[in-house]
Amino acid sequence: MVKLMLALDVLNEKKALDIVNSTSDYVDAIKIGYPLVLSTKLDIIKKIKDISKKEIICDFKLADIPPTNEKIASLTLKYGDGIICHGFVGEDSIIAVQRVAKDLEMETGHNKKVIMVTEMSHPGALRFMAPVSDELAEMAKKLNVDAIVAPSTRPKRLQHIRNIVRDIPIISPGIGAQGGHIDEVLKILEEEDYIIVGRSIYESENPREEAHKYYKLLK
Repeated sequence: MVKLMLALDVLNEKKALDIVNSTSDYVDAIKIGYPLVLSTKLDIIKKIKDISKKEIICDFKLADIPPTNEKIASLTLKYGDGIICHGFVGEDSIIAVQRVAKDLEMETGHNKKVIMVTEMSHPGALRFMAPVSDELAEMAKKLNVDAIVAPSTRPKRLQHIRNIVRDIPIISPGIGAQGGHIDEVLKILEEEDYIIVGRSIYESENPREEAHKYYKLLK
């Protein structure tokens, strides 16, 4: 079945850990971005990994020259299980991150995923990203990345990107607060794919109950 990834974009360590404790029974992975890391420390990734025992994806959307991408990936993937990169900066920047991931896999014996954004879920992505997202999806397939990001907010685009990348797993943001409809998305996504839900869970009065609701819809 399609998996559930919690986007944990809160700004307080205690709140983050409380949400992880309350929801980890129902989520398959946790996505941590700059808001939480910058308001705490990088080792928050390890703390959440230790508590949840779940796959931790670092949503840093790397978008820099290869040497800078390498440095950020080297620091991040020591703690997390995967990192999200932008593809529009070109193949060399993605390959740099893949090299880091491969080296750390050999060193630690644990899989380190490189995930590439093809198209984001917010309205602004329609102007600059959507026109090139087909090319980005083709590049993701060529580079054989571990997964791609494609929007739940635009099911037709999601289906189109799925047709391009074929069996590369998709992690799909936009369900819940952004207005994506889970019923439409589940017709497109497959067993190794993820839906991403953030605010609908972590801003709710009862995050555990909200996570359970999505768990039941998926499982």
